[in-house]
Amino acid sequence: MWDQRYNTPEYIYGKTPNDFLVEMIDRLPKGEVLSLAEGEGRNGVYLAQQGCRVTGVDSSAVALQKA
Repeated sequence: MWDQRYNTPEYIYGKTPNDFLVEMIDRLPKGEVLSLAEGEGRNGVYLAQQGCRVTGVDSSAVALQKA
């Protein structure tokens, strides 16, 4: 199901990170982050840009390819 949804050139949720994550980033310690249900990578990329070491996991191989 998710592979079919993600199998488009567009990013389903865009490339901008989740608003809540952006608001809370200063409260999170920098370090290793396990990002579950990562999808196309928008939150994982943002976390990496903020200095975190990110491992992104998702059930959709198609989404992870885009990430």
